[in-house]
Amino acid sequence: MLKSITVGNFRAFSEKVTLDFSEVGKYDFNTEAIKNGLVKTAIMYGKNAGGKSSIAYAIFDIVSNLTDKYTGIPHHKNYKNAFNMEQPVTFEYNFKFRDKEVKYIYEKSDFETFSSESLSIDGKIVINYYKDDLNTAFEVYLKGTENLQKDLKESEISAVKWVNRNSVLENTEENKIFKEFISFVDRMLLFWSLEDRSFVGYLTRGQSIINGIIEQGHFEDFKSFFKEAGIEDEFEYKTINEEIQLLVKYGDKTLPFVKVKSSGMSSLLLVYFWLQDLLNNTNNDKSPSFICIDEFDAFYHFELSRFIIEKLKKCNCQVLLTTHNTALLTNDILRPDCYYICSKKEIVNANKSTYKEIRQGHNLEKMYRGGTFGL
Repeated sequence: MLKSITVGNFRAFSEKVTLDFSEVGKYDFNTEAIKNGLVKTAIMYGKNAGGKSSIAYAIFDIVSNLTDKYTGIPHHKNYKNAFNMEQPVTFEYNFKFRDKEVKYIYEKSDFETFSSESLSIDGKIVINYYKDDLNTAFEVYLKGTENLQKDLKESEISAVKWVNRNSVLENTEENKIFKEFISFVDRMLLFWSLEDRSFVGYLTRGQSIINGIIEQGHFEDFKSFFKEAGIEDEFEYKTINEEIQLLVKYGDKTLPFVKVKSSGMSSLLLVYFWLQDLLNNTNNDKSPSFICIDEFDAFYHFELSRFIIEKLKKCNCQVLLTTHNTALLTNDILRPDCYYICSKKEIVNANKSTYKEIRQGHNLEKMYRGGTFGL
């Protein structure tokens, strides 16, 4: 799981800011939102242009480094903070796998160009790379890499990715942790609304939503998901002109989903598409490891937003949602240590941002609106 990320000179952030999932309080309610001492299900608030999307992009920068998954969103534009174009962008990720700490640190001069890179496991550096080194070679101390070619002067590839793709690693505990780290990053997913089908990670390319659901054998579960969400429409699908179409039944008539859909229904369909493996507990090794949905409830009313959060709490996946809906800031849904408030200067955990002892009966929304959490 992701323990924390610190990023500096990136997009909205001129100085370093940290999002820390290890700031866990001593609460005995909504415990399913915590896993292995880390926040598993989190919601982030912040003003417009306050950095919420920037931290989402920062978390998923690692996907472009270490995987071949889709990163087609032009988030590399305005990559550096506009007020500090001469300095590199810095990233520090901390992960936790089976009580072992994995730290991945790197600097970039732009979206594609590394200046340095370092990976350590349980405090021991296992990969170290400095682009400006005269021989442009890098250090690697994982068993099985003794004969690895280490000259990257003709390539912009990550040294960590190079090791993963070009080594036959021995079956050591250290190498197992390395593989868990790579697998976690490979299954990270960031997505937005249905209208532009934007996403980062998890898949190598876009896919038809309804085809993806049917091919996985999840159509009946999809219908149940909509029913549980309070959508009473009946669905079926047909192949028309060699293309699968989702249809909505109205008595004896059927109409194409694309003609009768609301924005909320479209967004809910997209959420099910991305979560279907998690919701069906199928192939956990291939299911998303970390999901971020930016402005996740832009098209939902409160009850539907809450329904999605409750579903995500039950999934074996780390989740970060961003929203403006303060009605979701309640101990009935999560707990104080699962809420974060973001600005361009800092990201604070609600539980850690006040001297007041926050209890289950407190009205978190009222405290937030009153400025209790400091931003």
